[in-house]
Amino acid sequence: MQDLETQLQAAQAQRFRLIVTDGVFSMDGNVAPMDEIYALAQKYDAMVMIDESHSAGVVGHTGGGVTELFDLRGDIELITGTLGKAFGGAIGGFTTGKKEIVEMLRQRSRPYLFSNSIPPMVAAAGVKAFEMLSQDNTLQDKLHENTAYFVKKMQDAASILSPPHRQFVRSCFMTPTSPSKWQMHCLKKAFM
Repeated sequence: MQDLETQLQAAQAQRFRLIVTDGVFSMDGNVAPMDEIYALAQKYDAMVMIDESHSAGVVGHTGGGVTELFDLRGDIELITGTLGKAFGGAIGGFTTGKKEIVEMLRQRSRPYLFSNSIPPMVAAAGVKAFEMLSQDNTLQDKLHENTAYFVKKMQDAASILSPPHRQFVRSCFMTPTSPSKWQMHCLKKAFM
């Protein structure tokens, strides 16, 4: 956070300042400290853009991503994400945020203007996935239960685990053959 603050201090002469971050960093499952990032944005009059590709549909009580987790819904200027991970759409994505920014992107974004749109059925499936998340927590609750179960069983087996970051759990193996052996064990036990 210190480096971010230093960069924001250095950018004070600029007309706009934009902090861009992932909500969840995919390799380790680290959740961005959005409370700290948002506080710095407020302090230095910066906008925030979050890529929720790895957190939307997974993180937060209802799957609303890190904006839900840190109670920042409606406070973040721009949010992007994909329909191809938790939402199962395979292709496509979304951008949401302040009306003026989204409208400018519609007018100026070359990929938006010069690429093919996603098939209507994929867009409809994405909308339906968002509706399902807003109406029922069954799948989200099951994900939380499965994660807790997995972490407990891995810890009981004396596996080396990173501290769990919500729904993301990173396991470390001590030898190159260990992951292969673990995968075979999981397949035999019908975990995968």
